Amino acid sequence: MRAEIIIIGAGMAGLMAGRILSQAGREVLILDKGRRIGGRMASRRDSGLLFNHGAQFVTAHSPVFSALCEGASDSGIMEKWPLSGRDNGFTGRPSMRDIASFLGANLSVQQEVEIVHITHSQNSFILQSTSGEAYHCQHLLLSAPAPQTEILLRELVPKLAGVASLARYAPCWTVMAELLHLPEGLRPVITEEGILGWASLEASRPGATPSGAVTLQANADYSERFLESPPEQVIKDVTTAYQQAQNIQTLKWGYQRAHRWRYAKVIKPVPPDAPFMESFSANMVALAGDWYPVSATPDKLASGARAEEALLSGHRAAFEILSGLAK
Repeated sequence: MRAEIIIIGAGMAGLMAGRILSQAGREVLILDKGRRIGGRMASRRDSGLLFNHGAQFVTAHSPVFSALCEGASDSGIMEKWPLSGRDNGFTGRPSMRDIASFLGANLSVQQEVEIVHITHSQNSFILQSTSGEAYHCQHLLLSAPAPQTEILLRELVPKLAGVASLARYAPCWTVMAELLHLPEGLRPVITEEGILGWASLEASRPGATPSGAVTLQANADYSERFLESPPEQVIKDVTTAYQQAQNIQTLKWGYQRAHRWRYAKVIKPVPPDAPFMESFSANMVALAGDWYPVSATPDKLASGARAEEALLSGHRAAFEILSGLAK
């Protein structure tokens, strides 16, 4: 399969880049190894319940992302959520993945495609997938997590692989569970208590259907220490911590499931002055992602912890590619 530009990764950075390049009239194909677009802008429906088990909310500071949030809000996709603890915090209404779907509307995306090797030959990049199918393109943008990007670029572009190697992540264990009974006085949102980094009743989100769905995320320290633990143990630890935080001795649980995010939160982003583009004669390779964030405000360095910074990274890379195409 061929495309003028291929983007690896359908998270916020990849989708934003694809949106800009497509609107500029370029032929773009996005490849993603997951089953749904959005990366950690993730939601899961199971047993009649909805869980937002990735990013819990987004904030908008830049003109670019603010305009997108306003458009999504006007369409009923997003809404401000005071319980996020941020004055400008938005949630999906009620699904966080709907934000990614809004951003990626009308883009050409292939899911469950894992690229394992990239070569360059005769003014073309050749991408090999685990299925054996090959993809060809003139220009390439990688927005996958830094460790995956580093592996793909080691032979092709060692300099950019070295850039990706500088980023560091913290993992996160997330537990999705159902409360069969909601006691009075239950706090809808809990942050940073015990081993909990975040806990929320999904019914507290705007537009949510009443339910006992609860999303519980362990903090980085617990997730790192128990990264390889059995899901059953993690579920027990995290639900017990939730009961203690709510000061309720016994809660009645139904559905329970754990999900492990290996690359949940950037704790060390790439330096802002590191290169993010490389040219092969008439071909270009670009980097984008939360691990190579772009600051939303000129007076604050990007940390990589916010979805907006990943989106702006994709925005920057896309316009850099367009600039190179115009030469």
